[in-house]
Amino acid sequence: MSDPNHSVLLSTFVNGKKKVKIIFHKEVLVWENEKAPLDQHTVPIENVLSVEHCYLKETHPSLQREIDYNQFIIHYAEKSVEDKWVYKSIILQHSDPLQVASWVKTLKNHLAKFHKRPKHLLLFVNPFGGKQNAMQIYEKYGKALFAIAGVEVTVNVSQRKDQIKDFLITHNLDMFDAVACVGGDGTVSEMFNGLVLRECRSTGIDANDIHQTLPKPKIPIGIIPGGSTDTIAYCLHGTSDPTTAVLQIIFGDTVGLDLVSVYDEHHLLRLYASVLSYGYLGDVAFQSDQYRWMGPLRYDYSGFKKLVLNKGYHGEIAIYTDKKDVEKQNCKSKCETCDRAASTQEKINCKWETIRGKFFMVSGANISCACSRSPQGIAPYCHLGDGKVNLVLVKHTSFVNIIKLLLRLSSPYASVEDLPFVETISAREFCFRAIDKSNSKWNCDGEVQHQTNIRAKVRCQLLTIFSRGSDKLPNTKGSCCNF
Repeated sequence: MSDPNHSVLLSTFVNGKKKVKIIFHKEVLVWENEKAPLDQHTVPIENVLSVEHCYLKETHPSLQREIDYNQFIIHYAEKSVEDKWVYKSIILQHSDPLQVASWVKTLKNHLAKFHKRPKHLLLFVNPFGGKQNAMQIYEKYGKALFAIAGVEVTVNVSQRKDQIKDFLITHNLDMFDAVACVGGDGTVSEMFNGLVLRECRSTGIDANDIHQTLPKPKIPIGIIPGGSTDTIAYCLHGTSDPTTAVLQIIFGDTVGLDLVSVYDEHHLLRLYASVLSYGYLGDVAFQSDQYRWMGPLRYDYSGFKKLVLNKGYHGEIAIYTDKKDVEKQNCKSKCETCDRAASTQEKINCKWETIRGKFFMVSGANISCACSRSPQGIAPYCHLGDGKVNLVLVKHTSFVNIIKLLLRLSSPYASVEDLPFVETISAREFCFRAIDKSNSKWNCDGEVQHQTNIRAKVRCQLLTIFSRGSDKLPNTKGSCCNF
């Protein structure tokens, strides 16, 4: 009996007016024009979305569509520039319908082996986030591609804050093999908070007990960016391009993402995936809420106001760590650091250390927090799934230094790590306590948390997310004017 993994097909088809020689061998499709201009394409089978017969042209709209047994179409995706993926297709024609049938059957059999590809997707759309165009994003970038890939999508439109979280906690999800959303970081946060709390309820685990091991949601999630910054999607995929995000869901490949659980003295406040920030970013999140009518510009307006004030806050930070220094190694596709963190069973020897000071900003970054506005992010060497948070401490300093900080955050070539008033510490837990009466707020994945004294704990790879990771290399050019 022949091994289907070693199928070999070789035929010559017609594509438009050109003859195309195509071979399928060792899970790879290769086709090229038989005559000049020579043009060769190579597509691994894992990048193929679907294969199907074409249909004969309809002679009348009322007639039922008929299959054209002499033509078939291959829907596939290719990686373009800047980590973006693009959808493509090729139509191939042959005078012998048996040749076409053989190709369609063989390729479909190979695609059927990708069991992790979702077939029944629950998709939440937040029409109020970002530029309020999430439904248009789904209609333009997602709907047709999901149909091509044979993904059945059930759309749930969010009408209020926390509706997604409440739905996931209380409703039966047995009919779905994946959950996704179109929205910003706040929408993503609602989704994974709901899934984790759902698992806590079903397993009888007290989510308010910081010493409990939180259960991992069984269902993978997808993220289609539709917000103002889309930090989580950008860090996962290397881009905030919606087509790329849709294709990541269709491919079915996943990565493990750490979450951080945040507590006050008695309760779990929420889990976050990107950043928990006190001081400047907390103030901006709090103040910008009253300017929602401005859209994404509200962050620039509120940020400028707070920048001019240049306010500092006294605080005490206790850090639980086994190794304070951050290794300057980027998190990439098939990251060895994250793989090692997921598989290790070793007991980690940590200890508590305390830091006191006056801070412009304190940020616990779970990911690099890179986005189109900040290509390097506030924590460029933070990993998706290493079980650690990068605690970025920005001391209260001069207005000029703060301008330097913001310029570096927006630069594609420089990071904030080597500024003398910035300290980055690798931690597995941290506590913060304000030591004056003038308090800030916490910005937690874009949502305001009013509790000042908190404790945060990393939950290693608690989420399974559709993504192939990012292969984007950091820019190594020198920064302008030493900023």
